[in-house]
Amino acid sequence: MRPYYTDPYTIDFEANILEIFQLDEKAAVVLDETYFYPTSGGQEHDTGTINGVPVIDVTEENGKVIHLLTGEITTGRAICKIDWPRRFENMQQHTGQHILSAAFENLFDIQTVSSRLGETIGTIDLSRQPSENELQAAVEVANKIIQENREVIIHFADNSSVSSFKLRKPPKVDGTIRIVEVKDFDFSPCGGTHCTHASEVGVILTGNIEKVKASLTRIEFTCGNRAVKQHNALHKAAAESAKLLSTVAVELPDAIGKLKSQLQENGSKLKELSERILGAVCDRFRQQLESSMESFCLIDLTREVDSPEELRYVASCLSKQTAKTFAVFKNDDKICQMNLNLLTKNADTIMNQLRTDFGAKGGGKNAFFSLNFDKNKFVSVIDSLRKVLQDG
Repeated sequence: MRPYYTDPYTIDFEANILEIFQLDEKAAVVLDETYFYPTSGGQEHDTGTINGVPVIDVTEENGKVIHLLTGEITTGRAICKIDWPRRFENMQQHTGQHILSAAFENLFDIQTVSSRLGETIGTIDLSRQPSENELQAAVEVANKIIQENREVIIHFADNSSVSSFKLRKPPKVDGTIRIVEVKDFDFSPCGGTHCTHASEVGVILTGNIEKVKASLTRIEFTCGNRAVKQHNALHKAAAESAKLLSTVAVELPDAIGKLKSQLQENGSKLKELSERILGAVCDRFRQQLESSMESFCLIDLTREVDSPEELRYVASCLSKQTAKTFAVFKNDDKICQMNLNLLTKNADTIMNQLRTDFGAKGGGKNAFFSLNFDKNKFVSVIDSLRKVLQDG
């Protein structure tokens, strides 16, 4: 039996080193007895030191608890120390998760299908999405259990006696089962580290809710010290955001809504103004196209447009206003953006040839094409276009 099953508060202990070997290019140690918790059951592993060498990971393989160290170590007696703040936070999260999951099931028959206790955020996956009222009620009851300081009791039951416990979920193993009871509220088979009294959990706060795996709903939560840290971080972010908008935190939704409306209105006005300017550009170059005697007209719009989208807009307008074969282009440091109006029956063939010969990328349909290619190939691309258009 693992010592932390009945005593999760011992963080300083001594043990004998049984094995030392290399794992992932680091020293791995097996002790004859350990209070270090290995990653399992959705709970994160402990960290700490063995003979002063940091323990960065703890895993279990074939019944052995393996401690992964950052430095070398020798056999003999080991003085071990567990990182208590991390251990206690994990205890708070795990006990809090049991309480929260039991609240959903006891109140609304919503089962916890799986759970995960991460480094900063925990999650539970529920069998269905709770309503806002159900969520609030479950969190309220869970925190009431904490305030009542319910005792957390550890039971051990074999196959003959496990049926006497009203388990929230069936055990995953046979033989002797460790059962964690939150007094008169929840019974769950579990091998994790837990508080001995619910008040140690401090508080349970929930966060984001999202649909996962079709029918499941994932709810984020934090407990105790992590919940306080999260609250402080959110409060700071809200206060700084409110300051930027010259309002107070509780009025942020209204302020952001107004800002969003203003941005949408300004965006519409900017789009209208941009289209007017680009329309004037179209008019100017349409006249140039109409007066040109060239069978293939080339128009440099590098100074007139700022983006491939604007280039495409001008090209599209011109293609609707003229029966000329033309190319409009915009160069940046490395790439040439080009739009082609190819009034020829073999337009698709021409595009395929540009892709093959010059690595051009892009496409289109009918007579209108967008492409880009290495700017250094510009002269070769234009020469190729003129030749193939001239040859018909």
